[in-house]
Amino acid sequence: MTSEIVKILETIVQAINNDFSFEEVEKFIKIDKKYNKSTIAAAYSWIYEKKLRELYRIKKLDPKPSQSFRILSEKEISTIGLKTYNYLLHFYNIGMINNNDFELILDDVKMFPDEEKTIENINLLILSVFFDMEKVSTPGSRYMLYSSDTIN
Repeated sequence: MTSEIVKILETIVQAINNDFSFEEVEKFIKIDKKYNKSTIAAAYSWIYEKKLRELYRIKKLDPKPSQSFRILSEKEISTIGLKTYNYLLHFYNIGMINNNDFELILDDVKMFPDEEKTIENINLLILSVFFDMEKVSTPGSRYMLYSSDTIN
């Protein structure tokens, strides 16, 4: 399930980067996979909340965030695995995760035993950057949609 949600988030972020409308993205995702409208809308809200938190952090807490990207050494790449590194770079390149998210995920992956460095576990770490409750949130924001919520 987490891989499916990450795939939806990836598709939405790529579509936003290419200036597609919500309706176009929803139609594409529904044709490609059998996801319901509320899952797609919830994914949009998660992306929106994450972007708001990043903007709030930049404006209020850290007006000059680091824009540099750290290149990993050969030893670090061998520790996390080339497949995992390339997978994370893909999400960084499309803008789904930022520098801080990338570093946090890498730190967590380094702690995994070799047999636990699976795509499913990496996807859980990627989702964790969207739902990290300890990070700063904008006033009045919510991290999760409830089943009673309606999407306009």
